[in-house]
Amino acid sequence: MEIACVIDKRLAIQPRPGHAGGPWSGRAGLPDPVAAAEATESMVRALEALGAGVESERPGEAFFALDGLLGLYGGSASGVLATMRRTLGEEKGIGTGPTRFAAFLAAAGWSRPVPLRALRTRLANEHEAKDLVEALERLGIETVEAFVGLGADQIADRFGPLGLEALRLCRGEEEPLRPRIPHEELSEEIELPEGTAGRQLDRALELLVDRLLAAPQRRGRTLLGLRLGARLAAGGSWSVEQGLGRPSAAPRVLHNVLAPRLEELPGPATTLQLLAVGLGPPARDQLELAVGGGEPRRRRLGAAVREVRAVQGAEALLKILPVDAASRVPERWAMLTPFPEL
Repeated sequence: MEIACVIDKRLAIQPRPGHAGGPWSGRAGLPDPVAAAEATESMVRALEALGAGVESERPGEAFFALDGLLGLYGGSASGVLATMRRTLGEEKGIGTGPTRFAAFLAAAGWSRPVPLRALRTRLANEHEAKDLVEALERLGIETVEAFVGLGADQIADRFGPLGLEALRLCRGEEEPLRPRIPHEELSEEIELPEGTAGRQLDRALELLVDRLLAAPQRRGRTLLGLRLGARLAAGGSWSVEQGLGRPSAAPRVLHNVLAPRLEELPGPATTLQLLAVGLGPPARDQLELAVGGGEPRRRRLGAAVREVRAVQGAEALLKILPVDAASRVPERWAMLTPFPEL
């Protein structure tokens, strides 16, 4: 199976000459994490739109198998890659190989013999990988080709599990690709007035949760995880992921698990964003912990809300959300937010 690797050279982190060495010179430091995540998601979605099953576990990188795309783009790997280049643009590096590592080396522009430092960003623990590479280089092993020639017993005795992991990677012993399941992006973002903090920030989060649950593309499904992000007034951004433990679409549950994370904000924010990391089964398929006379009514109300929204749109049913009753600006006293589906 031929594997293709796409690298966004603006985002994927590579060593620079004069430091650890590498194919891309003059690059800046680490990119803004939220902007990098958004750019990577955009790249992955573009590949999925072309029919690729994409695996992406690092910012600025994506892997996919060419086999299933050959019939769509001229019957050859060159036809597939030409289409990808036209779609993605010149700032993306694209390469192919029999494994992820080989495809990555081709996309990143590493030439043979491949320096051993190319391994540094490919192992699970990059700090330990750096120490491993430096130790091997002190022993005179400076290329991947020289490293592959060593015996597994020698590596295990001297470098343990990490050394064996690196050896398997260099020998092409990798797990099969794990393409993600394509999904529609479900996210909401609101701008925050200057000086928003405390209760007002909590209300903004409540508004975001209501809007996210009312989005038509959710189609009644539960949420598996969320990413809360913010653009900071001083520049840069912040984000944090929050798992839910079990699928949920209850506004109170989502708000209660996210509210404590607001305390981690490093400074005043200008915008607040909420993104669904994964979607689960419809809410009606969840196990119910309590059954009583009010439960059938709750289900009927939820169905009625979904029916009205399907016909009239997401803003068809709204409720009043108190925001800042003490404000001198009437527009800040309250806001309209989507009515929950219950």
